[in-house]
Amino acid sequence: MIDLEYTRERMLRDIGASEEIPAVCSVAALTSPEFLTGANARVIVKGRVREEILPPLNAALSARFANVAPQMLDRDLLSPLKKSVGNAWKRGNQMHPDKWITVEVIVTKMGAFLEVSDEGAGFDVRALVDKLRSGEKYYTHAGSGFRRFAKSDSVISYANGGRTFRACFIATLGGLPAPQRATTEPQNP
Repeated sequence: MIDLEYTRERMLRDIGASEEIPAVCSVAALTSPEFLTGANARVIVKGRVREEILPPLNAALSARFANVAPQMLDRDLLSPLKKSVGNAWKRGNQMHPDKWITVEVIVTKMGAFLEVSDEGAGFDVRALVDKLRSGEKYYTHAGSGFRRFAKSDSVISYANGGRTFRACFIATLGGLPAPQRATTEPQNP
């Protein structure tokens, strides 16, 4: 679900996290016991190409949320991560070898918060989402990312003029329902 009014603070609150969790800036931290099984962890990784970032993040998040149904994990966490990192590399940074992609991941027992930032020019997210929702052609390329984001149960938002992608993933563990979130999108009765 895309909700451009969903703030970072609200996403963190939804997974029971806060800004007070100390950040570790290292790909190696993704394999630490704190990240894989601890109550909460915050890791920041940087890379110039998606291949530096995605494999270790996918492995760590798959291990952290091994109790989550694979289809849900892929649709609601791994696929949005892959698409957002790919878009940051291709669209945001224009595949420029000197520009960075920064990914911040905060995990708790309830879920995960992702923030993917690039050094590009950004884009008008609201205009793109409005076109998507009205059925207009909203994309320059294939446009599969925003269609996937709209179908995800994770909350997707943007900041920093479209240069920062945010996602809030609520894990449903052991068959228990995910906590209910208030949303600005209309609900079907």
